[in-house]
Amino acid sequence: MTLFKQMALALSLLIIIILGSVMAINYETAKEDMLESLYQTTVNNISSLTNKLSETGGEPAVITSIIDSEFDSGYYKRIKFISNDASFKYEQVDNDPIENVPEWFVNFADIHLKPVTADVTSGWNIIGTVTIEADTTIVYESLYQISRKLFYLFIIFVTVSLVLLNILLHYILKPLKRIQHQAEAILNNEFVIETKEPYTTEFKEVSHAMNAMVKKVEEIFNKANEAAKRNKELLYNDPVTKLYNRRYLMLRLPELLTLETKNQGGSILLVALNGADILNKQLGRKDADAFFAALAQNFIEECEDIEEKVIARVNGTEFTLMLPDCESYLSESIARSIFECFLDLADDHGVDTSVVYINIGIYRYRPGVSISDLLTRVDDALTKAKADERQHIYVYEEKNEKNALPKEQWRNILEESIEKNYFSLKFWPTMDVKTKTVNHKVMTFTIDDGKDKQFYYGDFIAPAINLGLVGKMYLVTLKDLLTKRHSELTGTICSIRLSNEFLKDSKAFEELSKLFYHYGKKLDFKLSFEVADSFAIHNTATVKGFVDLFKEYRYGFGINAFSGESNDFHYLKELNPEFIKADVSFLLDQTEESMNSLEVITKSLGIDLIATFVKDKQELETLQKLHIDKVQGPITDTF
Repeated sequence: MTLFKQMALALSLLIIIILGSVMAINYETAKEDMLESLYQTTVNNISSLTNKLSETGGEPAVITSIIDSEFDSGYYKRIKFISNDASFKYEQVDNDPIENVPEWFVNFADIHLKPVTADVTSGWNIIGTVTIEADTTIVYESLYQISRKLFYLFIIFVTVSLVLLNILLHYILKPLKRIQHQAEAILNNEFVIETKEPYTTEFKEVSHAMNAMVKKVEEIFNKANEAAKRNKELLYNDPVTKLYNRRYLMLRLPELLTLETKNQGGSILLVALNGADILNKQLGRKDADAFFAALAQNFIEECEDIEEKVIARVNGTEFTLMLPDCESYLSESIARSIFECFLDLADDHGVDTSVVYINIGIYRYRPGVSISDLLTRVDDALTKAKADERQHIYVYEEKNEKNALPKEQWRNILEESIEKNYFSLKFWPTMDVKTKTVNHKVMTFTIDDGKDKQFYYGDFIAPAINLGLVGKMYLVTLKDLLTKRHSELTGTICSIRLSNEFLKDSKAFEELSKLFYHYGKKLDFKLSFEVADSFAIHNTATVKGFVDLFKEYRYGFGINAFSGESNDFHYLKELNPEFIKADVSFLLDQTEESMNSLEVITKSLGIDLIATFVKDKQELETLQKLHIDKVQGPITDTF
């Protein structure tokens, strides 16, 4: 129960008790005053009646007449006369029910007025006794009317008091509400400073403490962010061109070669500058560096529309442009634009292009190529480009395998699999080394019709992207996950890697919302979703929309394939992932300073760091020294 409700309940009860007590006292006081007044009136009336009866001389007929006359006045409940020798008795009693007063109130009031008795004398002789009991009807009626008025006043006073109390408490506790929102913002990694100072002293101190804590946490994050940026530049950037270096390229190649693309592979360009020593002598070190920087900027501009690209200066005179999902015709067009730009740049600097020139080797690779083959073949392409003194550009394209399925056959396979749900779900564990338990399970899927159609995810994802069937494919598998019971997931966490193509689909968000609404409310496991780091960096707003949808259903969210590509980690604060997954080779390649910065960033945001593709115990031991205990990969089979 909130503090507001507790205070409102306590004060409301207090107000009700106080007002109720006042009303009860007023009722009892009024009742006592009425009964006392009625009793005194009865005493006065009996004195008058005895005087009249004393004049009758004890004559029964006259006594009866006087009593009837007095009783008819309506002020009596009962009048009784008994002669001294008990030879004559006469009594008048009013047994009629009380009008205009409900029976429950008569029972509640329960008025009992003491009868008044007096002797009737004639001279010195006592002729009898008379007993009078006053009529309480008027008391009941008066008390009932008073009670109704008191009740209405009670309701009005209580209502007004509670309304004023509600307004007062809202005003007093308003700073506490702001402090609560500030605390919730911290949990969501939002650093909110409360500028409006509370009036209440205690709340003011709490607000100051919260602001100080927020500033401290934000300062820690910002310092770690700046340190990570500096370390990244020192570790992975060429100081002259600001491009990536060979070290970073080699780290990203495994990920880029397995990237999900519709063109089944991509292109890699190797640009070599001949005559760099002449360029340095002719222009001088400073202008030569400016020449290299301008050339690098041209590389970036020409490849601007290609996502997931990596442009690196691998040595003093060679540059590598890794362009996933880039066909040979496009890569050749980029190469020609780069060559023309070089000629213009050389002309601007007065450089003789007969002795200072560039050669460009292009290799159009296919999925499954190894890193060594990739580098060997692009190097061969560069060698052939150097041999062609006229063109300076050579394209080597890897041909499709002979047994590769044609597009229409893939269409039939995928459409049938979607219609009949031939997808088979697989779950791979992520282990917590400390507790030796499964932290969560990652879902992937294959195609298996139980007969002759069996394909792994890597086999059909490229055709699915090319045919625009990724969204339908994911929705079918997700519905399977949400509607069918998977005993291996009970009580655990299931994480799903969402394809970039699925996230780009304009209908994906709406379809996913419908799927969650109908099937995602009663699960016996916790659901979590993963998005590639590079996609999250370049499409933060899109990912944020999905993250908000996940939070609405209390699903988790994480980032995979983390590579430190961004120069600013504020996007992590905005997306607020529960975990980050990074390749073990990337983590082990970091310097101590870089890992310290990354650890501070993740801890300040409450993010778990998970190492992927961990193969052996040596890597595992090194990771543990870096305080990374959650791992994914072949090593999990040994637990």
